[in-house]
This record gives sequence, structure tokens and C-alpha cells, in this order.
Amino acid sequence: MLAAPKHLIFTSALLLAGFPAIAAEETPGIAPIAAHTAVIKCPGVSSIPFTADEQQALPLRIVGPLSCGDTVAVLSDMEGYTARIRTRGGQEGYVARLYLAMDADATTTMAPETVTPSSAIALNGVARWESGAPGCDQFVSHGRHIESITANGITVQVSVQDSGWKYRASVAISNQSGENVDVQTGIVTLDELQPNLRPLAATKTAKVAHTPSHQVLWTLADAVPSPSAVASRSGAAPVAKRSSYRISPSTDYLSPKLTLVSGRPAVFARSESVDIEAISLKSASLPTGQTSAGVMWFDRDGNARELTMRVPLGDTIFDFAFSLNEKK
Repeated sequence: MLAAPKHLIFTSALLLAGFPAIAAEETPGIAPIAAHTAVIKCPGVSSIPFTADEQQALPLRIVGPLSCGDTVAVLSDMEGYTARIRTRGGQEGYVARLYLAMDADATTTMAPETVTPSSAIALNGVARWESGAPGCDQFVSHGRHIESITANGITVQVSVQDSGWKYRASVAISNQSGENVDVQTGIVTLDELQPNLRPLAATKTAKVAHTPSHQVLWTLADAVPSPSAVASRSGAAPVAKRSSYRISPSTDYLSPKLTLVSGRPAVFARSESVDIEAISLKSASLPTGQTSAGVMWFDRDGNARELTMRVPLGDTIFDFAFSLNEKK
């Protein structure tokens, strides 16, 4: 997972005055810090998760609405995944640090050529996801890490979760190519790269739908972008900075279409309110200007560390790199 940006946007004393006595009223147990403020930045969505849970585990415990452009006070920042903040209305909770614009000079110090271009280049018919590469994006939405590749007018977005029984992959395809695109689920693949090199077979949706004793909608671990998939670009700005301050980040095509109730319940049961057939990825001819999204399930290896998912569309294979480092 990429390191979160280590910079803060500082605003004027007038802006700070809008927050109620932060230094004097700090919550016990957290060391007081200078009253810094930050601005909420959103990667193509109108709002972001603002939770009571520092780890932001699923299901999310939402504190309240938090919109793009909101100014918040940073109460505690240990440079981990989340930072503790307070809104102008006095609500306190946690947001992922990647949503906090923390450097007033970032947008001015970045040279125009370091901004990530909008289309990936397919080499030998394969468009590979690499952090910081042209046409590649990554962001967190509803507690999921999402990788996005745009090439030849087609955007494909993928997130992968470990349910403890199967790997669950959410896939979205947005076709802006000017032509119909054939989506064929039978040729979408998930492979384990480390510690073993082997394919992970897809599970038929009908089998998943008729297996109520297994946790098909659980999330024991969320796959993150592989640290080995980083574009080599001499003279470019740090990857975290490019990701946070891109001019036009990708739209989240997976949300709200596939926002599943997928925490780890206390008992071995799954919610029957979710229609597995309805949310599964379908094979179809996708017209230009339209988007298709759905879920697929694959065999699981509890020791897997590195995964690669391939989504062939037309003459291009969209290749995504994920890492599962949590002990399962």
C-alpha cells in the first residue's frame, strides 16, 4: 500500500477560529497537537467515509456526512492509514489520510508534466496497472481499495476482498470507446503470483448463491495495490503526491452499484437480503456510453501474498496487481 502523503494544508488564523478550542479540549489519551486544518479531497465521489472506527473495518460506523471541500481540524495524525479529525460542527471521527489535502504548495510546486495522463498505453495488447503510470488510478471507497485502468476509451476498475472462503472480486467497466465492447466473464482470471504461481478457478454464481453456510459477503481482508507495481518515472513527483492532487481523478464506477454489507458477522451466516445472482458480473455486449458492474468469486489460498487479475476486453487485456499482506 502506498505511503500516505506527509504534508498539511495550513490555513489562516481566521479559518482556525471556526473550530472550538481544539488544543484546550483535546480528548484524553491523545497527545494534543497544534491546531492544523486540512481540506477534504475526493477521488471522483461527492462524499467520503467519516467513521468512529480508526481502522475503518467493515461494516463502516459512519459518524456523519463529510463532503469534498470541507475544512476540518486535524486532532491526531500518527501517519497511519487514518487521521482523527473534527468538523466545523464539532463531530469527531476518522478519515483515510489520502482524503486530506495537506500541502498548500502541492498544486503549485507540481510541474504540469508530472500530472498523470488520462490513458494507459497497452504494450503487446496488455494494459498493466502501475502506481503513478499514465491512465492508472487508485483510491479507497466504502472501505475498499480500488485500482483503475483507462485505455483505448475503456475504464476498468477492480477491487478484491478475502471472504475467508473465496476471493471476491468486484469489477466495473465503463465503455467510452465509441464501439460496443464484449464483456465475457468466462475469460476473466485471477492468479496467485506469490508464494505459489497458479491460477485460481472462478466459482459459478449459481454455486455461490446456493451456499448459505459460507461467508460469501464477508470481508476478512481487503487486497491493496501491490507495492511492486510502481511506474519508474525519473524526475516525477512522489507517487503519493501525484495520486492526491491529480486534476481529474477517476470516477468510482463500483459505488454505489456494489456497496455490499460485508463485515465479519459474529455467527456463520450471510444476509439473504442480497441477491447474489443480481450483483454478479454478467457477460454482455456493452454499448458505448454505458457502464457494467458486478461481482465474481474465485478459489482462495490462505497463504497467497500477491495476486493478479486480468480482464480481457476487445483487443486489450487489463491487468491488475494486488497484495494480501494481512495474516489470515
